[in-house]
Amino acid sequence: MLNRLRMFAKLIFSPLLYRYPPTGLQPERLALYLNALLDRSSLEGDVAEIGCNLGGTAVMASTLLRRTNSRARYICYDTFGGFVSTQFGADEDHGTPANYRQMFSANSIQLVRKILDMHGCQDVILVPGDIAATPEDTLSASYSVVLLDVDLSEPTYAALCLFWPRIVPGGAIFVDDCPPDYNWKTRLGYERFCKERGLKEEYRFGLAILRKAFPEFEPQAGP
Repeated sequence: MLNRLRMFAKLIFSPLLYRYPPTGLQPERLALYLNALLDRSSLEGDVAEIGCNLGGTAVMASTLLRRTNSRARYICYDTFGGFVSTQFGADEDHGTPANYRQMFSANSIQLVRKILDMHGCQDVILVPGDIAATPEDTLSASYSVVLLDVDLSEPTYAALCLFWPRIVPGGAIFVDDCPPDYNWKTRLGYERFCKERGLKEEYRFGLAILRKAFPEFEPQAGP
């Protein structure tokens, strides 16, 4: 009941509360992500943000795409209601504090849509649901950049399994909340994925990164 009241209050007072984009991404991580969008603006594929919370990062990133005449669609995937209980329980066993369970639960797709529209981001696509159970027909054929910010190890691993095969050559996935010995256990899902596929782990400012290289140039045989 308390979460519902908080959510309705956010809806009512959203013009005041969210007159500035409410991003939770740390400044240095946000800078890396936005630079990645600029650096990959010539690539084919959409841009995905998995775990968008209130949509503040989506406001800034999609505005950047629009102002640079990008053809990429900006697509947000989120439960829009907090954590999946079983997924949180798995990370609680690894040390995630129990009092984190209700974080992000006072939210709704209606609230996020309202915040995005307030900032002129009507073109941002919202896809509700657990990313670990997302039907493939809700996914694009290809992505140039993905921001993965779901805080928990199981949905992080599941999302990497879904999106990595769809990353175009030259594209990248950025995984938030991956410092060592962190309360969030996102890094466990990232490490598992990299180990299973023999991929090199890379970290910058607490972001984990996966980059897909361009295929090596193979010269054509001569006559």
